Amino acid sequence: MDLHTLISSGSYVAIFLLMTTNGIANLPSSQFLYIICGYFIATGNLLFIPTIIAGALGNTLGNIITFLLVKKYDKPFARKLLMMNEETFTKVHAALHSTFTHKGMWWIFLGKLTPSVKAFIPVVAGLASTPKKLTYFIFLIASFIWATGITFLGYKFGEHITFTSFSIISLAIGSIILFVIYKNLKKKLDF
Repeated sequence: MDLHTLISSGSYVAIFLLMTTNGIANLPSSQFLYIICGYFIATGNLLFIPTIIAGALGNTLGNIITFLLVKKYDKPFARKLLMMNEETFTKVHAALHSTFTHKGMWWIFLGKLTPSVKAFIPVVAGLASTPKKLTYFIFLIASFIWATGITFLGYKFGEHITFTSFSIISLAIGSIILFVIYKNLKKKLDF
């Protein structure tokens, strides 16, 4: 079954469940899902506000589940999720801990709005042991902003937007932000 079929048959419940799995495992891609939802809104098959609410709440729930699992099972679980060897993970963890001590909540907020980076934010927040209520709130606000923006693109451009062009733009933006983060962390990691 493809996303079109799931959304058209399951409506808002399907959007909620798909975005919950996105928040946990980053599948399916939120960009693709919201663009399809935007197209369905343009055709009159979905309503904008309920779509945004279902998607944002689902993504927030998925992020909270990942955050709590990493917080509970700590470094071994996070290392498996990030697929890093022990040495690299130890260096990255030390640098992230130092960074999050100063302006961590801003990094979480910006990361949740960054393509290609947003999937790792619940893991990083769990490792940094950020305050639960504030972290949940940031997940919720960022999920609503993301859902609104990408769904609007799908609504506005509908079938005219290609997934390839959108993926390339998302990857480019994510790569630039990762490069800036890498330069910031490089000073602390001594790579």
